Amino acid sequence: MLKRLDTSGQETWPRLGSGLGGGSRVREGESWLSREDIGRMRQLADSAVADLQPAWSRSGARLLVLEGIARPSVPACGPSPCGLLKQPLDMSEVFAFHLDRILGLNRTLPSVSRKSEFIQDGRPRPVILWDSSLSPTSNETHSSVKLTWGTYQQLLKQKCWQNGRVPKPEWGCTEIHHHEWSKMALFDFLLQIYNRLDTNCCGFRPRKEDACVQSGQKPKCDNQDSVALAHIVQRKQDPRHLVFIDNKGFFDRSEDNLNFKLLEGIKEFPESAVSVLKSQHLRQKLLQSLFLDKVYWESQGGRQGIEKLIDVVEQRAKILLTYINAHGAKVLPMNE
Repeated sequence: MLKRLDTSGQETWPRLGSGLGGGSRVREGESWLSREDIGRMRQLADSAVADLQPAWSRSGARLLVLEGIARPSVPACGPSPCGLLKQPLDMSEVFAFHLDRILGLNRTLPSVSRKSEFIQDGRPRPVILWDSSLSPTSNETHSSVKLTWGTYQQLLKQKCWQNGRVPKPEWGCTEIHHHEWSKMALFDFLLQIYNRLDTNCCGFRPRKEDACVQSGQKPKCDNQDSVALAHIVQRKQDPRHLVFIDNKGFFDRSEDNLNFKLLEGIKEFPESAVSVLKSQHLRQKLLQSLFLDKVYWESQGGRQGIEKLIDVVEQRAKILLTYINAHGAKVLPMNE
């Protein structure tokens, strides 16, 4: 049985395995993590590595082929577990996974931190579950659906598939359900993820380290309608729903430089997530959840470091709730 972090800040939970804490069952308190989530996290954290393969990625990510494969020389990332090993700078992917589950969105892939024996510097890196059921993506935008900002804004007005309504062909709808965009916008705002909806960094003042500055895209803000969205991905067997990939968040973006462009055109927000943001329990849930990942917890400086990250997200949650009220946005159940 897992114990809580006690009020004095003592870390009192037993940790099993090298990477993940927790007992054989997850308490009711971590009910936002499914049994399958926990199983996948344990595999990613603790399974022996059978092989390391290059993966198509601008960031230099590599594919960890985990034990249980008959021929490790051939990546068989389907029934056997594989993980995408990313860079140390991408550690916010782990926080994003836990936040996603706590908010009840369930759109990210299981992610853990791991120190890999294949990496000489010994720094912990995020490992994200490799999911072979994702639809093929274009190399240019890493999306399974091609959308520009202009067509995306039109889709929001049409409310595609809402209330079971079949869209007319002239509406230009994709198979993606209208509510998915609300979930993505809320999630991306809290973590200030810009690489899906604002690839050119037009909604905030970027720094020289931001990808849009590195690739020289920043000046292209005058003709937004033609800018392609990126990382818009579905599963082959479930095209109605999005899968949030590449969830690199930014905790150091100041309050006077938040990207409100991410919320543009969004008139409704998911009730489950908004209720968590209003509940005063977000901090405790994040502490409980992140403590399961021992490597991540320690890499962020223990409880003190994690609390600082939560401070940032809590403050953005307050700003988002104020925004929802000020704009008269609706808060709706989104469990179609």
